[in-house]
Amino acid sequence: MIRIGFLPALAVTLLAPLTAQQVSPAVAADHASWTRGLVHYGKWLSAALAVTFTGLGAHEHASSDDVFRQLLESCRGDPTNCALGPAGTYVNPTSEQLYQTSVHYDRRARTQLLAGQAGLLLAAGLFLADHGRRANEPDNIPYRGLVLVEPRADGARVGMRVKF
Repeated sequence: MIRIGFLPALAVTLLAPLTAQQVSPAVAADHASWTRGLVHYGKWLSAALAVTFTGLGAHEHASSDDVFRQLLESCRGDPTNCALGPAGTYVNPTSEQLYQTSVHYDRRARTQLLAGQAGLLLAAGLFLADHGRRANEPDNIPYRGLVLVEPRADGARVGMRVKF
């Protein structure tokens, strides 16, 4: 009974911030720069994760195919190795183990490929979010990195930018 009364009070408290809990403009600006950096670098991290999980999924799928190929070769060599019992499992324990190993690798491949696709969707969303935030910046500066190159009358000036 105490729990039921506590949850609505907690919800009301969390939904209505007090005057002292209002966010100051300085904190809001700091939060905006933090989220902008998170979006800017998060898109590359999620793209790297998408590539990594897709590669891992392809590797697991190849392992599943290799083990299943071993099962098929065993069945071609001796058809009694592929006899099924009443429960639908292989009577030969080696054949059943090969089949279960193949299924195990296949499930892992499916999970990793789905994680890769989720990472790709996240990366696409973050790329769009980062592109939308750059409305007031010029289009001809694709990357603002550590190295600075400035053209001068007597050549070029090359430097390095370090932010503290």
